Amino acid sequence: MLKTSTANNTLHEWLEDYITPPTSVTPASEGAAATYAALTQPARRNNITEIIEETFRVSGTERAVNPGNNQDAMDYQSAKALRTWKMKSEFELVQAGAQASGASGTARYMAGLLNVITTLYTARNSGTSLSETEFQDMHQHSWDQGGTENSFDLVLVPFGLKRKIDGFTAGATKYVDQSDKKLTQPVAIYETSAGVARIMQHRYVPSAGATPGPYFLGLKEDKFRVAYLRKPFKEMLAKDGDRENGHIVGEFTLEFLAERSSVARSGYNVNG
Repeated sequence: MLKTSTANNTLHEWLEDYITPPTSVTPASEGAAATYAALTQPARRNNITEIIEETFRVSGTERAVNPGNNQDAMDYQSAKALRTWKMKSEFELVQAGAQASGASGTARYMAGLLNVITTLYTARNSGTSLSETEFQDMHQHSWDQGGTENSFDLVLVPFGLKRKIDGFTAGATKYVDQSDKKLTQPVAIYETSAGVARIMQHRYVPSAGATPGPYFLGLKEDKFRVAYLRKPFKEMLAKDGDRENGHIVGEFTLEFLAERSSVARSGYNVNG
């Protein structure tokens, strides 16, 4: 879903600027000399790149025999490792904790969605019901940060909350076909005065009832990117016996361009 960009260092940096909506305007007098207000410089944001590795190993016998699927064991295991790598990277994009720059022998960690959305994060009381009013309030809070062009347009929730949203009775709830080939189920579209949002269940958005409880993530999709320092690739490693070794490795981080317009809330009832 998210677009990609390029990281050029393990500390990936970018600039974020924000135009504050005016609350009053002082008109210029005819023939007056120009006056200059102090300029606000763009803020420098950053995240740490994280290395994800998935190893695989195939014995000489496995490669010699005819497997039931008529596929070379090395091809099968490397393809399986790549799928696992993708699942792990998706998990980290959502749930990775606070940034850690790492040290000798210590892994680096990026911050994921749950930790970069801070401006509009609210920890609700445990067991709070996700109502249509609550949904619309969150969409309005997002809109307040920058209008319809910047209010969240993608909602990621665990399955229990998705089923609750499916039951919303507003006439603005629709189901439409999506061209995204990753999607195999209809995607709910919910429209409020703040804009239109796609609603998707996501396996890695926290769903457990224990604190902090199930999450609701409302994202402005084009404000988040996956920044690759090294895209995933297969590499064969040293042979150390009657077996062949390899791994899938890649390095990336989450780039967030305007987290202030996205929403995160936790503490909901596991069934919405």
